[in-house]
Amino acid sequence: MNLVELNAIKLHLKKQLAQMNIIPVNCQSCTKLSFSKCQEFNAPPPDDWITGIVDCEFWVWDEVPF
Repeated sequence: MNLVELNAIKLHLKKQLAQMNIIPVNCQSCTKLSFSKCQEFNAPPPDDWITGIVDCEFWVWDEVPF
């Protein structure tokens, strides 16, 4: 690997990381939220988890970037 290749790989990884960092990790972006109810727990999530950052091990993103 030469310097040009290394810089190209680093730039590509930086772009991928930037895309990953804009993914909203909250209940609104989780595939398990349906009709304001979490299908994993069969209950509505707490209000601060709807739009705030969550730390839920069951959170799943549908990979649609919008």
